[in-house]
Amino acid sequence: MNRHTNIKWVVDLLMSVLFLLSLAHFMTGNLWHEILGTALTVCFIVHNWLNRGWYRAIFKGRYTPLRGVLLGVNLLLAAVMIGMCVSGIMISRDVFAFLQLDGSWTARRLHSFFAYWGLIVMSVHAGLNGGLIRPHLPLGAGRKGTCVRMVLWLAAAYGLYAFFQLGIGRQLLFQAAFAHLPKGTGAAAFIGGHLAVMWLFAAGTYQTVKLRGGRKSPTAGGIHA
Repeated sequence: MNRHTNIKWVVDLLMSVLFLLSLAHFMTGNLWHEILGTALTVCFIVHNWLNRGWYRAIFKGRYTPLRGVLLGVNLLLAAVMIGMCVSGIMISRDVFAFLQLDGSWTARRLHSFFAYWGLIVMSVHAGLNGGLIRPHLPLGAGRKGTCVRMVLWLAAAYGLYAFFQLGIGRQLLFQAAFAHLPKGTGAAAFIGGHLAVMWLFAAGTYQTVKLRGGRKSPTAGGIHA
């Protein structure tokens, strides 16, 4: 990979880490939650700048069904991230407290709503670009490849369990104000559960595209963003 690609990988990885840590506001406290959220916003802006070529190519070339889906997912992700950032500023009590916006309870619920939809849409976005990740996984024939596949399947299964156990569905349906820590669940399990949910949606998206498109990579045709 060239230097530009390496930077994109680092930014994307950092975004994922910041996103997961931002969800655990009960662990970080409000100040660090807002600092992490601000850093996430900066990384999102940098991510879009690094992929600015994708925006220039929106009206160029032929649109396949897959390219149309990716366009929709990318625009939805941008809208959700903007909604999360704006609502976060509205309810800020530390980093942007000088604005004195004093966000309402509805703004707090919107912030959580946008954050969790961001988690899901970002995972789907990663799955659509899974062809860029798969070559780096040791999934070849042999014992090692079999073991890795088993671990990935188990992670997806745990993600399905965590989706319900952590009440993520309630967040997506605008029924909760903030993420909660189920009784008996530690911070590591909370973050690990959300990571597994991300993997579930990313892997599910990748496999769906692969099955519908045969052996063709979901990222064929230069549609990555």
